[in-house]
Amino acid sequence: MTKKALELSLTFIVAVILAIALFSFGIKFIYDIAHETNEIDKISTGGLDKKFAQLSCESADKVCIGIIRKMISGGNFDTFGIKIINIGETASFLVEVKPSKAFDEQEKEMLNNVNFKYNNNEIMIEKNEEKRLGIAFEVPRDAVSGTYAFDVVVKNIVNGEFRQYDEIEKIYVEVP
Repeated sequence: MTKKALELSLTFIVAVILAIALFSFGIKFIYDIAHETNEIDKISTGGLDKKFAQLSCESADKVCIGIIRKMISGGNFDTFGIKIINIGETASFLVEVKPSKAFDEQEKEMLNNVNFKYNNNEIMIEKNEEKRLGIAFEVPRDAVSGTYAFDVVVKNIVNGEFRQYDEIEKIYVEVP
């Protein structure tokens, strides 16, 4: 009788250990699902916009700026990305950023309030290759609120001189 009781006790202990292990795995599985759900809530709309900007630039455009409008408060800076795809032979490219045409003196003064920096050197791009560049905008603390518009012109060398490569792209900096 003791041999059968011992077997029954060991079988019960093994069953209890297996039940505890399965219960633990179930708890871990539910925790992981709940944790992943909370991670989705933590993704900011800015992060989503950046992912969309990358997707929107994966088209046949020769020049693409994914996000064209950003809000930058006084005393801060932010960057815009530009992608240039060379569909022709290997060539030198040049990027120019300049304030859009101002209609009056107040707009000219507003456009002069925002500083920008970018690589304005010639960039060699191989045939069917692409380059990604950054354009940084800094808004002074005392900048006037409003929307600042800038033209981005990409040029390449054709017959020994720089000519406009694609349409003029626009960048808008909103100052609250």
